[in-house]
Amino acid sequence: MKHYIALLMIFMACFSFGQGNLKFESDTYDFGEIREEDGHVETTFDFVNDGDKPIKITNVRASCGCTTPGWTKDEIAPGGSGFVKARYNPRNRPGRFKKSLRVTSNGLQKTLYITGFVKPKPRNVLEEYSISTGNLRLKHRSLNFGKFTTEKVTEKSFDVFNAGDDSIKLYHELMEVPDHLKVVLVPEKIAAGEKGELKIFFDPVKKNDLGFLSDNITIQTDSLLTQKNQFYVISTIEEHFPEMSAEELDRAPKLQIEERVFDFGKVAAGELVEAEFNLTNQGKKKLNFRKIKSNCSCVAYEVRSKDLKKGKSQLLKLKFDTSGRRGNQYKTVTIFSNDPVSPTQMVTIKGTIQKEEVNR
Repeated sequence: MKHYIALLMIFMACFSFGQGNLKFESDTYDFGEIREEDGHVETTFDFVNDGDKPIKITNVRASCGCTTPGWTKDEIAPGGSGFVKARYNPRNRPGRFKKSLRVTSNGLQKTLYITGFVKPKPRNVLEEYSISTGNLRLKHRSLNFGKFTTEKVTEKSFDVFNAGDDSIKLYHELMEVPDHLKVVLVPEKIAAGEKGELKIFFDPVKKNDLGFLSDNITIQTDSLLTQKNQFYVISTIEEHFPEMSAEELDRAPKLQIEERVFDFGKVAAGELVEAEFNLTNQGKKKLNFRKIKSNCSCVAYEVRSKDLKKGKSQLLKLKFDTSGRRGNQYKTVTIFSNDPVSPTQMVTIKGTIQKEEVNR
C-alpha cells in the first residue's frame, strides 16, 4: 500500500509540474475610443512558456465574428515566447464593446479580452434617411407608435427628407391607408433638400383591437419618380380605464388564473398538444373577456363564454398543432378583460418537439 501511495505521488508530481504554461503580460487590452470610419484595429498579446515542457496553441476562438484571431503556430519550448493577435472590425458596431478570445493549448484554456468604445461614423443625410419612397425618404420602414390606450386618438411624427430636385407633397388618392389611420405631411409641401415630418393619427376606437398590432400603409407623393412603397405602423394598444376609487376597485371584476404555465415535456412533431387553464372571477361584478390572442396561428383557443359572473370559473382550452415544428417551443396566449387592475394577463405552453417518428 505504501508503495502504491508513493507511485501515485510521483505520478501526480510529474503531471503537475511536467507541462508547459502560457504566461501573458496581460489578459485584457483596451483600445480606448476608436472611430468607426477608420476600420480595423489590432493588438498583440505576448506570452512566454514558463513551464518545463513544450507547449503548442491548438486553437483560438473569438466570441464574435467581428474579431479575427491569429497566433503562433509552432510549438514553444520552455522559456520561449509567442503571441496571440486580435483584429477587431468596428463597422456598424457603435458604442462600447467587450469581446473574448479563448486560447486552447495542450488541453489548457486561457481567456483574453479586448475592450473599447466605437465612435459612430458621421452619416450624411441619405444614409440617415435610408428608406425611400421615390424622393421622399424616411429613417425606418417600421413606424413605431409604442404603447397607448383606447382613451383617445394618438398621433406621432416621423422625420422625412426630400431628396429630389423639386418640392413634393403626398398623393393621397393613390395611397393605401386603413380607416383608423390618417397620414399627413408637415409642411404639406416639402421643398427640395428640406426636412419635414410624416404625421400619423391613430384612432384606437375605429381599430377596435387590443395587444400588439401591425398595420400596412403605402405612401406615394406627386413626384413622377415616386413609386408606392409599403410601410408598417406598429403599436400596442391597451384598454383605457378611468381612475377609480378604492370602493369602486373593490366592486370591480377580478381575473384570477391558477396555473399560468403548462409544460408538455417532449412530444413528436405532428402531435396535438392540449392544455387547460382555469379562469376565475374573484371580483364582485361580471368579468368580460374583451379579446384572447395567441402569438402563433398554431395555437387555437376555446372558452365556453366571454362573460363570467362573480365567483364563477371556466376553462380556457388550448390546442397546439406541432406539425412542422422542432426544438424548444414557447407559445403564449394573452387574455384581455375588463379587470381594471390587471386587464392584460398571459398563459404559456412550453416544451420540446422532437423529430417525427417514422413507422417501419
